[in-house]
Amino acid sequence: MVYPLRAQAPLIEVAAAVDKSVITIGDRVTYTLKITHKRGLEVNDPGKGSNLGMFEIKDYVVYDSVTAGERVVQQFDYVISVYDTGRFVIPPFPVAFLPTDTSSKYQIITSQPLEIYVKSVVNDPNAQIHDIRPPSGIPADYLRLALMIGSLLLGLAALGFAYWMYRRSKQGQPVFRREPPRPAHEIALAELQKLLQSGLLAAGEYKLFYSELSDIARRYMERRFYVNAMEETTTEILASLNEASLSPDQVELTREMLTACDLVKFAKYVPGSAETETAVQLVQEFIERTRPVFEPAGVEVQSEK
Repeated sequence: MVYPLRAQAPLIEVAAAVDKSVITIGDRVTYTLKITHKRGLEVNDPGKGSNLGMFEIKDYVVYDSVTAGERVVQQFDYVISVYDTGRFVIPPFPVAFLPTDTSSKYQIITSQPLEIYVKSVVNDPNAQIHDIRPPSGIPADYLRLALMIGSLLLGLAALGFAYWMYRRSKQGQPVFRREPPRPAHEIALAELQKLLQSGLLAAGEYKLFYSELSDIARRYMERRFYVNAMEETTTEILASLNEASLSPDQVELTREMLTACDLVKFAKYVPGSAETETAVQLVQEFIERTRPVFEPAGVEVQSEK
């Protein structure tokens, strides 16, 4: 799906295509990304593309840009493959660009998602796949000896466990320690603190820092709202959170948070210290505003008649 920014003519268009949409396991598919934009528009090189869903990138070709009048066409080919059967989706590919010469804030445009159907190499629907032959059985005498030794060890383990349970019960201690699960927001805030102390920013590892920052937010959403955030694109996550009955303000906060991370993860954008601080604050604010709040239940006392 193309989302051009239109004035008199579209500033930029992104189109994706595959040379075949039905393959067998292990076949290679050429995924072509074509970017058409106004001459002079600054567009970041998509690079090797770190997120093509379940597909593994086997090769990568960049063609020389072609200028026709006021339009520039750039083409990138990715040779990809997958090793499972079924229907798979190549997610929308994000491309970052500066809309004007004076703008310093990148915007993102995405290609349309594409569906690939992967068939099994077995074409006969009635064919049956048999397991390999099992290894030859050990002689009966050895088998009986192994069973006897195993039974003896199992019996000793059961006696030892029973004695341990007896000792703990005599001492008034619980047999099994049960601890409540740690809340999702506590885990996320602890992970965020660890990331800030990791030294990645000082080492200039912005992509690694923002990738982990995005993963912390996505893992929190999975634990808190039970959505498949680690496998979904930003657009799919926003749709899932809408279904989870988040408020419009919370969904908009999520969009700002993930877009800030996507710029650095996929567009090779180098953020300033103020932008990084803002991105971290967005994650913290999202966690704090969506964490569960428990209020003590009121106790009603009935008056005696």
